[in-house]
Amino acid sequence: MRWKMGALLLLVGILTLAMVACRPKGQVPGEGLKVYTTFYPLYDFTAKIVGDKGTVINLQPVGVGPHDYEPSPQQIAAIHDSKLFVFLGEPMDPWAKKIEGQLQVKRVKTVEVGKGLIENNDPHIWTDPVLAQEMARRIYEGVVQADPANRDYYTENYKRLESRLKELDQKYRSVLSQAKRKEIVTNHAAFGYLARRYGLEQIPITGISPQQEPSPQKMAELIELIKSRGIKYIFMETLASPKLAETLARETGAEVLVLNPIGGLTQKEMDAGEDYFSLMEKNLESLKKALL
Repeated sequence: MRWKMGALLLLVGILTLAMVACRPKGQVPGEGLKVYTTFYPLYDFTAKIVGDKGTVINLQPVGVGPHDYEPSPQQIAAIHDSKLFVFLGEPMDPWAKKIEGQLQVKRVKTVEVGKGLIENNDPHIWTDPVLAQEMARRIYEGVVQADPANRDYYTENYKRLESRLKELDQKYRSVLSQAKRKEIVTNHAAFGYLARRYGLEQIPITGISPQQEPSPQKMAELIELIKSRGIKYIFMETLASPKLAETLARETGAEVLVLNPIGGLTQKEMDAGEDYFSLMEKNLESLKKALL
């Protein structure tokens, strides 16, 4: 893996020089703040803060989960030509940390949103609306540093975003405080922060990454646990295979519901105009059905 990253960074350097050399003489890059983000929640928060004062580009393709995504050399080269780069940090986008020094030399501002917030190697901090508020604050500070001339505009947008996140937290608290059940059986361990915030118990089928296949023994244990506790719903995701959740549902007589980790959006969700808030609202409706 180290040699692969080294070769990638060498290629990036070559591409970056080529991009500069190929730019027509006198050509001026587009006006406004240009920001790159590594995956969807960071993109959504950043876009809501930047508004129409710049362009926010998400490197993660639509329909691809953040655990599956790796940037192309062309994408990394393009980041060097921006004003701000927003990434989460280990363990979600470790490649981003490796190019941070290069970007700073190029005077590209960087924001490592998850620094000090990520615990136990679990990157899914955005599923907790309280931690999402801190994420938004850090992005806002990075945006203002990159474009101080528009501070007042960004501050207004940030305050609006912060208010919506606080309202979302209060709604989750109000609804889930009435939960008769506490267990949520999830496709992968993406909801640990949410579960801890609102007093739930996450029972994941797979680990932090959805690619981790459970053993037959683990599946048998889950089937027994679901039956013994009388759990009626199994949660699947939109960007991961439903196979394991459907197998557990079939073996236990439970039903399947969607609980979206919002690490990335499907094309259908994008076309429907979904965002972090609409999907968190849908998640709350699924939790209400399963737990109340």
